[in-house]
Amino acid sequence: MDAEQYRKNGKELVDRIADYLTNIREQSVLPTGNLKPGFLRAQLPAQAPVQPEPWDSVKRDMENIILPAATHWQSPHMHAFFPALNSFPSLMGDMWADAINCLGFTWEASPICTELEIVAMDWLCQALGLPEKFLHSSAESSKGGGGGVILSTCSEATLTAMMAARKRAIDHQKLLPLSRTLSEADILSRLVAYTSNQAHSSVEKAGMLCMVKMRHLPVDPGTLALNGETLREAMEEDRAKGLIPFFACATLGTTGCCAFDDLWSVGAAVAAAADEAGAGGVWLHVDAAYAGTAFLCPEYRHLLAGVRHANSFCFNPSKWMMVHFDCTAFWVDNRDALEQTFSIDPVYLSHKYSGQAVDFMHWQIPLSRRFRALKLWYVMRCFGISGLQDHVRRGVELAGFFEQLVKSNKAFEVRFKRHLGLVVFSLKENNQLTKALLREILKSRKLYVVPADLNGVQVIRFTVTSPHTTEEDIRQAWQLIENLGMKVLGDDYVKCMVGECSSCGPKINIISTDSPPSELSNSEEEEEGSHLGEKYNPCSLLDDDDDASERRTEGSGTPCSGDWEIHGAAQRSTPLRPMTGELSDDERMTEKSTRKWSDDIKRSTPVDNLELSVTRALSSLSTQ
Repeated sequence: MDAEQYRKNGKELVDRIADYLTNIREQSVLPTGNLKPGFLRAQLPAQAPVQPEPWDSVKRDMENIILPAATHWQSPHMHAFFPALNSFPSLMGDMWADAINCLGFTWEASPICTELEIVAMDWLCQALGLPEKFLHSSAESSKGGGGGVILSTCSEATLTAMMAARKRAIDHQKLLPLSRTLSEADILSRLVAYTSNQAHSSVEKAGMLCMVKMRHLPVDPGTLALNGETLREAMEEDRAKGLIPFFACATLGTTGCCAFDDLWSVGAAVAAAADEAGAGGVWLHVDAAYAGTAFLCPEYRHLLAGVRHANSFCFNPSKWMMVHFDCTAFWVDNRDALEQTFSIDPVYLSHKYSGQAVDFMHWQIPLSRRFRALKLWYVMRCFGISGLQDHVRRGVELAGFFEQLVKSNKAFEVRFKRHLGLVVFSLKENNQLTKALLREILKSRKLYVVPADLNGVQVIRFTVTSPHTTEEDIRQAWQLIENLGMKVLGDDYVKCMVGECSSCGPKINIISTDSPPSELSNSEEEEEGSHLGEKYNPCSLLDDDDDASERRTEGSGTPCSGDWEIHGAAQRSTPLRPMTGELSDDERMTEKSTRKWSDDIKRSTPVDNLELSVTRALSSLSTQ
């Protein structure tokens, strides 16, 4: 392909990509067909072509083979995981980065690659309201100041922080009189890192790669957040055993339910540990992979309280900020800690500004690095901070709308407090029914959602991800979920809802399986309800008393009176208000917007009169 062909084909490709993203709601969010691992080999030659193929042939296979097998992450029907967004400015920034294709390991290798990254990371640090110690400009007046760098993922950032913390801890221990006789291996065997049992698996993997002990600390059962007192007690316990606490990871926006660790108290516990241990104190790393984008909005920065104690902070603009993957923003308060951990200076990489300019190869595990700052810079300039704030607030509002829809049907419940754009819900008090509902949703192929296990409570995660999502998309998603929920609950439950149940008779059996929801055999797909281990009465879900389920005992009263036991039901969680007793900021922000939806919600899924819900459910059942 020469320049003229590139010019012609490239323009066509830009038009095709623009059409794809503009009309993405028309595509099934999940791949078409019953794909199984290895499906592609049968559709492509066994070996690469010896002779060049015509562009039209490549383009045809892209349309007929590649796109139909893709999961469409930009779709408004994509509610699984956290967002992984792109945007036209981001794509255009990367077009230039790909054309330049520099390897910016040193300043001299491509000065603009390093200089733009420094500027962009300082812009972003200020926009989030992070402490000034994380700015590159903080290093200009004092040696060992901080700064930011763009890495590939938060997994890499956490590993990078832990390796720097490990180096700092070992070096400090070597200076202590009681440790001078110990080898590095002896010291390493005593190092302990801490995080919550809700933290991302990448924290555990970092501990494994660093060969240190990891402790996953319990969280508050109501908020699923780690507090500083739990961390303090764990560190004191380990010190009494002769171990060395050296690293703690706080999560702002956990993967399961977007819970926020109490950074204020965790930071205080780490600060107290530093006072006791001196320079060899505990390194506090903050992982805000998804939620970090929300701090562009001042109303969410109260969740950052305590961040001044952090030694490092990371989040993914590649999630919610519409800077496409890969792009992770990582800041440290002391660049020397990174450079002392990762610096190797072969002669062929030295230059006349070595030691004066920033060489990002000394801030990371790999040597080479892409020109990722360009797409970040394009996004911040083309949207502006105000445009990014509007994007975040809109996503939060839509999540609040979905939350109210879930709460409008007594068969469902929001199991834990909603934060930002993530709602975790289930069929009321029953893990097996929730699993069955998830299977039905995925079988429909109209939505993509995923499960989570939150301290034994099975939930379905529903995240507002796409900037293309509208209120109508949310309403249609809920109608599908609600109808499938009625299907899972069964015809007897629907009769109870409309008062046609004189006595419930035998307890109802619904689908149950231990296999992952996404792995459906043909025989499983044909089953509609045969083997649920838990005993269940549909009328119990219609009880107006939220605490009634805790008082039900098998064999007392009649089934329709609600005196029935739901075996194995998880203990309900009461969402906690802030200590002031007032609404949290995100609830206050959505209260006004959700108020205008309340009439529509009552019309579509009434709380006291569920006839419309039942009508849709019966219609759905009749077509199955």
